[in-house]
Amino acid sequence: MKPVIADYRGQKIDLSSSWEGANICTELPDGEVHCYDTNEESLADPDLPAKVREDTLKASKLVAASDPRDNCASDYWCLYQDANYKGRRLQFSSSGKKNLGDYGFRDKLSSVYYWVARWPLNYGFATIWDSRSGVLHDRQRDLEPPHGWSNFKNMDYPGGGNWNDKVDVFEVKRA
Repeated sequence: MKPVIADYRGQKIDLSSSWEGANICTELPDGEVHCYDTNEESLADPDLPAKVREDTLKASKLVAASDPRDNCASDYWCLYQDANYKGRRLQFSSSGKKNLGDYGFRDKLSSVYYWVARWPLNYGFATIWDSRSGVLHDRQRDLEPPHGWSNFKNMDYPGGGNWNDKVDVFEVKRA
């Protein structure tokens, strides 16, 4: 495991051991991770690309305030700890495999949302992985946007059961 160190309230925190009360953690384009208490704080971060902030704020005004998906940053994959896009949120934009244990999110994923403010779609698709022991094969499933998966309990798992709280790796694949 390679712990992810994030900026939160002017301090460095190790996400693999604790989010220290943060509710949202965002991977920035340069690879840094910043954490926040509220969605408003996350959108006010000057290190978040201006176009992402602008598109997200515009979309939030168009979407009903009761729609939880309006909290997902434009062009980001938003991973939620709870079903129906609730609970702590982890946001990724760059391609590659993300070991969720490094972010303190292993086996805690219950819903995912992705939306894009501009076409063509910028980030292709994602794959979720359940890393198994050396005796069993890893399980995986592709997620193709634009789409949301509001409850992983409704997503069939190979061999029976569902995907809720089973994801170890989240891979973003650019188109």
